[in-house]
Amino acid sequence: MKLKDIFLLPNLITISRLIITIYLFTNVSPNNFTNTLLIIIIALIGISDSIDGVVARKLNQVSKLGTILDPITDRIVFVMLLIWLISYFPTWFIYTLFAREVLVVCGGIYVLLKSKTVTVSNKGKVGTTLIFFAICLTILNTSYNLVVIEYFTYFSIFFYYYVALEYLYNLINKNE
Repeated sequence: MKLKDIFLLPNLITISRLIITIYLFTNVSPNNFTNTLLIIIIALIGISDSIDGVVARKLNQVSKLGTILDPITDRIVFVMLLIWLISYFPTWFIYTLFAREVLVVCGGIYVLLKSKTVTVSNKGKVGTTLIFFAICLTILNTSYNLVVIEYFTYFSIFFYYYVALEYLYNLINKNE
């Protein structure tokens, strides 16, 4: 791992996502924003999660630092966003997502301890996108109370878990 890798564009995007989330979490209440602006902020944070990987591959700037920094940042940012936005969600939603994050962290520790390789799944990217959409729609739903958004949220969580459990299953049962 090289210190200069910090200055690669994908890693700067990842670090920026972390810094912005920490700033919001520690200095700003989500109630200071309109629902529309809050949704835009969440969407930009979510999009930056995908952009860093795309930029890394397009610019051939995949680095060891990035492969470690990105998933750690993803977990930290996601949990901080959930805590920051906790007043917008029912308790079951928060606990369900926290439990899934614990599963993912356990899988990551397993990968480190067993020196296994992990390939990022397109299903995982879709699951993350669905959850970010569900978060944005839930915030929007505080104004409209649409049942279809609740069903979309249930589906998103189900899919998010399915991807995590499939990932853990494949991780444990392959390359033994």
